[in-house]
Amino acid sequence: MSPVGHTAVGLVGWQWFSEKKNLKTLAFFIIIANLPDIDFTLFLFLGKKGLEMHQYFTHNVFFVGLTALLLWPWLKKKRERFGIVIAAFSHLLLDFLTIDAKAPFGFRLFYPFSDQLFNFGILPNLWKENLSDVFSLHNFWVICFETASFLVPVLLIYKKTFNGYLNQKEFWKQ
Repeated sequence: MSPVGHTAVGLVGWQWFSEKKNLKTLAFFIIIANLPDIDFTLFLFLGKKGLEMHQYFTHNVFFVGLTALLLWPWLKKKRERFGIVIAAFSHLLLDFLTIDAKAPFGFRLFYPFSDQLFNFGILPNLWKENLSDVFSLHNFWVICFETASFLVPVLLIYKKTFNGYLNQKEFWKQ
């Protein structure tokens, strides 16, 4: 799943669970929904070796749970705490549903306690073997699919709500 799909889920989490509707909380929910892919940045520094490590350390309940636990003190409301947990775990669910076309197939959901791989691929995957794959026509179509399937419906459903927030000065203040 690309950041487009994860961001759409972060938007829904923000809409449902955040009590403060401002740019800071919006960014917070979107970052949390995308955070397990932080390991993809290893590709930039380590090349193919870094790509092989993608979904190894950060795509598991331990990492996601620990992240949510570390963020817990900054969130005062139970509703927001619950929302952050949901946004974080949504990443694992979406990646679980995304086709994994490269061995090892799936990701280690219970790492470091188990190396068992999990995947139920029904959503199209991104190619990411090398830099030319990242900018391929295939990936363009996958992002179009995710935009049409996830982001556009979210924006249409919450159009009035989002427009209302964006037009308020309080939204842009911290």
